[in-house]
Amino acid sequence: MSTTNSYQGYPQQPMQGYAPPAPRKSFIATWLFALFLGVFGVDRFYLGKVGTGLLKLFTIGGLGVWVLVDLILVLAGKQRDKSGAPLDGYDKSKTVAWIVTGVLIVISAVFGQTSSGGTAGAGLPSPDTAPVQQAPAAAPAAKEAPAPAKQEKKWTKVTTLKGSNDKASGVFELTGAEARLTYDFAGKGSFLLGSVYLEEEGVDLMTDGGIPLLMLDKAEKSSTALHKKAGNYYLDVNAAGFAGWTITVEEKR
Repeated sequence: MSTTNSYQGYPQQPMQGYAPPAPRKSFIATWLFALFLGVFGVDRFYLGKVGTGLLKLFTIGGLGVWVLVDLILVLAGKQRDKSGAPLDGYDKSKTVAWIVTGVLIVISAVFGQTSSGGTAGAGLPSPDTAPVQQAPAAAPAAKEAPAPAKQEKKWTKVTTLKGSNDKASGVFELTGAEARLTYDFAGKGSFLLGSVYLEEEGVDLMTDGGIPLLMLDKAEKSSTALHKKAGNYYLDVNAAGFAGWTITVEEKR
């Protein structure tokens, strides 16, 4: 007498409570969106980041700066989708993406120089035909009372932040006076990438997004002017490959 298994001939039932993992977002698609449509925030919409995608769209890609930041993040393998998952196919296609991006940048630079060189002298009158204008006679200088001496304002340190990788500062106050940010990023290597954000208290870069104040791809020491209204702010630094960095915020007081 032969026996057979009771389950033979019946389809297997799916496991209750099991949900297959969501498919990962494509690296190729994200790269192409960031390269050609990044100014409209299409790459962020594709990754499910609707909030920052709208902000990127309304700011015209952060006037181009945000477009460059997202493109570098994608090429460096640092970009993630809304759930935090890495992009699918990065290891397989990253070399081609880097080469194509570099070629397009070089072509754009060459055409830009050619265009600006061809129109540099247009519309300027020649020395032989330009009319000669006689300067008006200078009026006698009126005697003015000496102005009272003003106390000279000096650069005063507001805060300093040091590190080698990602780091954020505590909240500090700016009064709206003339301000600057002094930075020193040190390190050697083929891959250096750093970005500095100066945001108002309460802004969350992970959910609200932001436009970097400074972007670096090499060791550099310099300063940049700050144009911020009075209020409370904090620094957020993303850095990879640097041996160390120091950032100081100063105001003239």
